Amino acid sequence: MKHVGIICEYNPIHTGHAHLLREVRNAETVICVMSGNFTQRGEAAILPPVVRAAMAVEAGADLVLELPFPFSASSARYFATAGVRALAGVGADHIAFGSESGDLAMLRDLAERVPEHGALAASPEKGSASAYFTALGAALSSNDILAVEYLAAIAREKLALVPLAVRRTGAAYRDTVAENGAFPSASALRARLEAGEDVRGDMPPAAARVFEEALSRYPIARTEKLGDAMLALLRRGATDHLTGRENGSFLDVADCGGGLLRRLQKAALVSGDYESLCRAAATKRYTDGRIRRALLYLLSGVTEADLAAPPAYLRLLAMNSRGRKFLAMTEKTRTVPVVTKQSEIAANISATRARALALVADGLYSICLDGSLLPHELQTAKPYFSCL
Repeated sequence: MKHVGIICEYNPIHTGHAHLLREVRNAETVICVMSGNFTQRGEAAILPPVVRAAMAVEAGADLVLELPFPFSASSARYFATAGVRALAGVGADHIAFGSESGDLAMLRDLAERVPEHGALAASPEKGSASAYFTALGAALSSNDILAVEYLAAIAREKLALVPLAVRRTGAAYRDTVAENGAFPSASALRARLEAGEDVRGDMPPAAARVFEEALSRYPIARTEKLGDAMLALLRRGATDHLTGRENGSFLDVADCGGGLLRRLQKAALVSGDYESLCRAAATKRYTDGRIRRALLYLLSGVTEADLAAPPAYLRLLAMNSRGRKFLAMTEKTRTVPVVTKQSEIAANISATRARALALVADGLYSICLDGSLLPHELQTAKPYFSCL
């Protein structure tokens, strides 16, 4: 194991994440591909990407690259596929991930049942795919579902990434409460932050210092700041049928099929803010995460083609001396460009659409930060360099 990659959000990084970093620290290079402004649930990351990347380097990562929008705010299949493409493209040879089960053989067996369209294939021995998953429900946490998607994407893309499943301990992926002494979940830390509690004790000490300094400069980003724009857009779209352009304003927007768009439009007429809009649209059919992603995609114009495309570039967020050495060594072999300046992106014709989406995401994220960082400042933020 020379260069091990981790796909992450670090929203925020905590002692459980640090445990995974320690488990792979015997590698020459630990490369993190980390979500930028928005995360898998379609919500704003609590702090800007460079801040969270700096926390990761201080906690043991060598190199942090940004998983671009909209992949960072996509469902497990797109998130995992973009992540493994990015890791393989920069030269990682292993991928490490947390898993509640830690059973790589079982995860591989499940991954083999994921067909091209993304749903599990039927199992002759177990009946339907859903029955197969139900039988293993205790093992199929959010982390394990992501692990299955990583393995399926590696096989589908024929990538030379060796998987390492590290058994996760402590609170489950989205638990909002952790037992005393257990590793917390990021969801638990965010809930405590929302309640005004001090969470630095659940972070690696060096990362906690970066976190404390960041909080003196920026507010915690809040997705609900986008609520007025979402309501206005949906209410306007609800009148399309009067002009004979039924849903014409939102053609091709990702994750809005199956009647969800119309449901969101109706919900916008009886809702006054972001959270009430999400509640009004919720059903057993549409998960909370899907609703939040759909709302974000509507604001940003993300299409299914955008989600299916490979990452056009990866932005450098943070590194130490080992990360710098890795980038120098792989400069001529990388198949995905690593960039540090907007001019490098603008010069890449094939990255035009990806850059446009990144600019939109920066604009929306600035609103979530109450304008404490303007879009231009987000776009031109310098990477964090550790002297270690």
